[in-house]
Amino acid sequence: MTRPGWFSVRETAPGVHLVAEPGHVNSYLVLGDSFALLYDTGMGIGDIGREVRALTALPLLVVNSHHHYDHRGGNASLTGEAKEFAVHAAGAELHGSPAPPEWLESYAHIARGLRERYEAFHALDSAGFFLTDSRVHVRPVPELAHWRIEAVRPTRLLREGDVIDLGGRRLHVLHTPGHSPDGICLWEPETGLLLAGDTLISGTFFAHVPGADVPAFADSTRRLAGLPVTTALLGHNLRHREDADFVSRVADAFEQVRDGRTRPTRSADMFGTAVRRHDFDGFAVLTAPDDTPAVRP
Repeated sequence: MTRPGWFSVRETAPGVHLVAEPGHVNSYLVLGDSFALLYDTGMGIGDIGREVRALTALPLLVVNSHHHYDHRGGNASLTGEAKEFAVHAAGAELHGSPAPPEWLESYAHIARGLRERYEAFHALDSAGFFLTDSRVHVRPVPELAHWRIEAVRPTRLLREGDVIDLGGRRLHVLHTPGHSPDGICLWEPETGLLLAGDTLISGTFFAHVPGADVPAFADSTRRLAGLPVTTALLGHNLRHREDADFVSRVADAFEQVRDGRTRPTRSADMFGTAVRRHDFDGFAVLTAPDDTPAVRP
């Protein structure tokens, strides 16, 4: 199911809808018999509540995969609708501040540059290759002069092993630090569905930002690789869905980075921050320049 506008919305697994801001963040709406659960609320640029209301009238629970601004941007717009806002206990205090204006301004600039580069690529692609998908094309960036990401106090603190019962389906909380100390995935053993947030993405893993921890990332991804995953739903990029083989390859990659078995190159992230880039098949891991161990023989 796709509607025009900022979001790309469609069912991606039984009872699970992708609510994507293409080129930015992927959020997911999971429907049970008694409750609906929105895993992340995105950038706060569009009205994610309107997308949710178009899909379900069930009482809504919001779970943030971690505290970063781009995954809780829509929380404030849902304060009158969501029954609870749940986060991992390690992130309770990290949700206490709004996004600073300089971060918003920087991201707005990056988003416009992303759109310009995408348009150039899409024009070349349309000349004969047709590699892009019109359902998930990177959207034009709207006017962002009044864009804000406000702080919303969590109403429920989650911990490893907690179970969220939606009626007819139960999601298990997995604490998966690495990208951030409060990262959580949601796991449905009955179907093999994994909601992965930024613990798994199909682009560049940010293992260099404040709070990131490469050994923890390696432990968390190896743990996920040990699960019988059928569908992993990822937090970023146009390729939002992967399988168990991808999860295993990510775990292998992080162990190589942790153990100094890669040959990183000097690069920069989207904000211009210096990083070391470790390239793998279909994704890359970014680490802080001083935190990357030397390549072992």
